[in-house]
Amino acid sequence: MNYANLLRKFILFFLTISISFSSLTVNGNSLKSSLDFSRSRNQLSVFLDLQRWADEDYIRQEIPMVDYVRDKEMADVHIIMTRHQSGSAGSNYVISFIGGRQFEGMNNELNFWAPASMTRHEVREGYTNMIKIGLAPYIANVEDMLGMILLDFDTEVISLTDPLTEEEDDDDPWNRWIFEIYGGGNFSKEESRSSINFRYGFYADKVTEEWKIRIRPYFNYNERNFVVGDSTVTSISHRDGFNGYLIKSLTDHWSAGIFTNMLSSTFHNMDFQMEVSPAIEYSLYPYREATRRSITFTYRVGYAHNNYIEETIFEKTKESLFGHALNASANFRQPWGDIRAGITGSQYFHDFRANRAEFFARLNLRIFKGFSLSLRGGFDLINDLVSIPMGDLSPEEILLEQRRQATDYEISGNIGLTYTFGSELSGAYNPRL
Repeated sequence: MNYANLLRKFILFFLTISISFSSLTVNGNSLKSSLDFSRSRNQLSVFLDLQRWADEDYIRQEIPMVDYVRDKEMADVHIIMTRHQSGSAGSNYVISFIGGRQFEGMNNELNFWAPASMTRHEVREGYTNMIKIGLAPYIANVEDMLGMILLDFDTEVISLTDPLTEEEDDDDPWNRWIFEIYGGGNFSKEESRSSINFRYGFYADKVTEEWKIRIRPYFNYNERNFVVGDSTVTSISHRDGFNGYLIKSLTDHWSAGIFTNMLSSTFHNMDFQMEVSPAIEYSLYPYREATRRSITFTYRVGYAHNNYIEETIFEKTKESLFGHALNASANFRQPWGDIRAGITGSQYFHDFRANRAEFFARLNLRIFKGFSLSLRGGFDLINDLVSIPMGDLSPEEILLEQRRQATDYEISGNIGLTYTFGSELSGAYNPRL
């Protein structure tokens, strides 16, 4: 480790902070008067707890009359928005309004259904409108802001809280099926290397309260060329396959389904694989609460037939395998932060030593005002790589990742700390440069 270089980075870091505080001291009076003016207007303060797919700038632009604060502890209203995707049919946005300070206990939840046919602008326009509706009761209780509300009704607007009404469902010629054909590619070329990639496929999805169905074939082709001296190294790989499922809602807590997968992949040494897996799942909480909290347990039993490109380390060119897997997962998104964790254990019946255990956890926690902790981790014990080809991999295959290598484990993780302080206001919307 280069300690001199590390020391220089720390000196630069603290010098930057010192300059920032000097600027704050010089402009202290104007900053204080600005904050005092903002608070004296008796405006509603809002904390937007959004994920990356949400257009926060658009929300700020369309709802400028409230103060957006940088921490939930400073907010009169804490807004949490989650998204539940229903295959290619569309997405349901669940917007939770949690009252704070003088609005403690005044909570509400609204839904916005966005069909897949909507543009990104129509989607952000839709959930922003729902946020306006949800904020109205809070604004109505702020005397200085009451005059900002104008209530109107459009009786011609179709419901945006449910994918289809019963009448529309009866008249739907597609019977709730959504189809999507996609394709694309990219290429790049330099003097000593070039690459070209193609992908294309098809989706067919049907999502109702009772059924969830998917049919998806897909195809991927990748080629890379490298000029090394007087020779050219070429890497060609493909991954083609099919996955589908048929899932039936049984009760508020139980569901069952069957999953089908087919695969042809050079990376996995798989000429052709066909797999069928029935499964059953239990949800500790009702499924309707899944956007905010869920704990589920899933059990699968599966059959797979594998034809390998090359003979495996177990001296197999093809084989049929039976196995099972048990999964437990938890997902919580609450005002204090969010956590997602899960553990999966699986094994083949022909040899219980051919097994795998996978664990992952993701935590974003607001410890106290302005201070957040982020943790990510994953740990896999891998003893079921039955398709590893016999023989040693060449340096080209290793460096270009043409084939999967044998391994007993995989570990990954990261940690992050964030401390935010200063003005309570989180900043105005400003699109310039």
